Amino acid sequence: MRQLTTALTAAVCTAALVLVVSGCESSPADTAAASPAGRSPQAGGPPTGPAGRSLWTLIDDKGATVATLPDDDPDVAAVRKAVALHSGTTDNRDHRSVTGSPDGTGGTGGTEDEFTFYSPEFVQALEGQGYGARLASLFRDNKLATRQVKTAWYRSTIYQDRKTAKADMDSVIEFTAATPGYLKKGGFALNTPYTQHRTVSLAKQDGRWKITGIQKSPMVKESTRPTTS
Repeated sequence: MRQLTTALTAAVCTAALVLVVSGCESSPADTAAASPAGRSPQAGGPPTGPAGRSLWTLIDDKGATVATLPDDDPDVAAVRKAVALHSGTTDNRDHRSVTGSPDGTGGTGGTEDEFTFYSPEFVQALEGQGYGARLASLFRDNKLATRQVKTAWYRSTIYQDRKTAKADMDSVIEFTAATPGYLKKGGFALNTPYTQHRTVSLAKQDGRWKITGIQKSPMVKESTRPTTS
């Protein structure tokens, strides 16, 4: 299995909390990651492309496509489920249910549920930065509540050894509650859809797909997101 780096910087984590309100960014050491160029967005549901063409491909260590994988491939289904459930967990949060415990865990919307999707190394890196407590403080101090509106999928890849994978997707999120100061500082508005693109890295550990890193773009108003072909 490719070795994955779990080193995170405090600056990255802080930026993720402010802009993303879910998780931090970590980059695996893979250099053969497939580019999302030519991706085709699909709102919600299984990630099937135009004319029913699957968006999932099997690639070699150089990133070259070996085969197209059907949506019902066991690894495709497992990776897609892990990413979808994770995004649902992190994008539906409320300051009233994010706990105030020292480590930020123990309640719906806190990190206890979120961390179940992560590899032990990724969890350790986040805990080392006090991510749980900072997440709870962010939501409590700014009276935040967010909800996921929909998702869109792009070309995603599983490596030929079927031990690592990358999933590209969008999550469309709305702020349903927030202090005026937070909205002004971030340039946000309530009940307005914002789109964030994510590249989620995963590894199969003990037969289960676990998230090892997430790369996130800044959130933009859905209507202003560039159209892809």
